[in-house]
Amino acid sequence: MPRILPLRELLRYLIVSRTWTKGDLEKIGKGLNFKTCIQHFCIHPGGRAVIDGTGKGLQLDDHDLEPAGMALHRWGNTSEAGLWYVLGYMEAKRRLKKGDKILMISFGTGFQCNNCLWEVMTDMKDRNVWDDCIDDYPVKKIVNPFTERYSWINDERLSFVRIH
Repeated sequence: MPRILPLRELLRYLIVSRTWTKGDLEKIGKGLNFKTCIQHFCIHPGGRAVIDGTGKGLQLDDHDLEPAGMALHRWGNTSEAGLWYVLGYMEAKRRLKKGDKILMISFGTGFQCNNCLWEVMTDMKDRNVWDDCIDDYPVKKIVNPFTERYSWINDERLSFVRIH
């Protein structure tokens, strides 16, 4: 992965990790900044924890995580096929410009993780599978249908056990 990073970012990380922290990874805090060379992140929409954990590990913001979150919201966890819905979301939102780089991160069973670096060869104009609803996204408030339907489970008046 570091082959894609600019030399200045590698040197910054080396100095911070070796000099100021004496190699203690907990003190480094901010690790490698992949945003110095990558404009978009196509993260496997395998679940909210997968998306949030990847975002935290790579120091990504809500804008970077939005495509994966919205693909998860609309299509669910479709395994590895979900990556194409994430990429399609970025296309439909017209985020991808010629020359941009996209880091595609996928997770499989066990400890499997694969990365792929894409370069956008032309400005994207397609709306694809998102055509019928892209203007409704991003969804501002995502309601959990399970919680909405079974919220009575958490009603204190129905509790048979009370801790005083």
